[in-house]
Amino acid sequence: MLTTDPRISPVAAQAAWSFQALFPMVHHLYYSSPRVQFASKPIAPPKVIQIPTRHGPVRTLVYVPTHADRRRMVEAGERPPVHIAIHGGAFIVRMPEQEDNVARYLASELGAYVLAPDYLTAPTVRFPVAEQQCYDIYRWALAHAHERGWDDRRISVGGQSAGAKLAVSIVQQALDHDFRRPVALSTENGTVDIGRPDERRVSPSLTPIVTPDLMKLVRTTYFAGTDLTDPRVSPLHETRLDRFPPTLVLTAELDTLTGEMREFADRLAAAGASVTYREFAGVDHGFTHAEPASVAREALAAIAGHLRTAYDAVVRARRVG
Repeated sequence: MLTTDPRISPVAAQAAWSFQALFPMVHHLYYSSPRVQFASKPIAPPKVIQIPTRHGPVRTLVYVPTHADRRRMVEAGERPPVHIAIHGGAFIVRMPEQEDNVARYLASELGAYVLAPDYLTAPTVRFPVAEQQCYDIYRWALAHAHERGWDDRRISVGGQSAGAKLAVSIVQQALDHDFRRPVALSTENGTVDIGRPDERRVSPSLTPIVTPDLMKLVRTTYFAGTDLTDPRVSPLHETRLDRFPPTLVLTAELDTLTGEMREFADRLAAAGASVTYREFAGVDHGFTHAEPASVAREALAAIAGHLRTAYDAVVRARRVG
């Protein structure tokens, strides 16, 4: 039986259920091309584990690097890093399989374990359930790193679209609790200003993917009844950006979310954080998972390069120390 948070209106909830039901077809048609699979090594199908959180267990896909890569790291006196890849979908879709091309690529090219969680979404829940689940998963990954054979000093987080906001939230919650921050943060066509007026979300395209109606659905479902200026809801207003880990911000020329992400990158830089910003021409929301393959390949290589730099810095510091 479908359950709905009682604070979400029946009309908005029905629209969310419809969006959730239709998304697998959209994903199949536009975001699952074999041409955007770039892993150069054979990565096995992901294992499925249940990770406990304060809101119940979360089904999580675990992509494992090759045996040869794991052995190579052990022989070098290291353990594989871990990246938590958080899927998008307007805080409504539940489909971690969206991250398959990203997860396989990072497992292959970096020798990293990749966790892709199936967090709870609207209209079943509202803010801050997904944020708290993702943070709990991050803390679980760190706490269980030794027994899993992972490097607890090389755990990074990232995501696309709604997943980017949830990845940013992991950093914020780590700061709230004076807990170890992720070693790196990656965001792809994300959103960090939920309360932004729709007229400020513009695109050169006449038919952008993220429309005012979609953002209204986000606000009236997952963020129903929240203060949209709260930094926990809209991280653009975060005041501790100087304490963020190295951050990658990838955007698309035609995406209506690009303006807020560019502003987020500018604020990170102004605060003194290490930030890399890239905007890809001629593409729209979801470009890391869709054709043209050349753009998706370049974007995934940028993510891998960003994470590799952070992972390698930890190894160098460990050897010096």
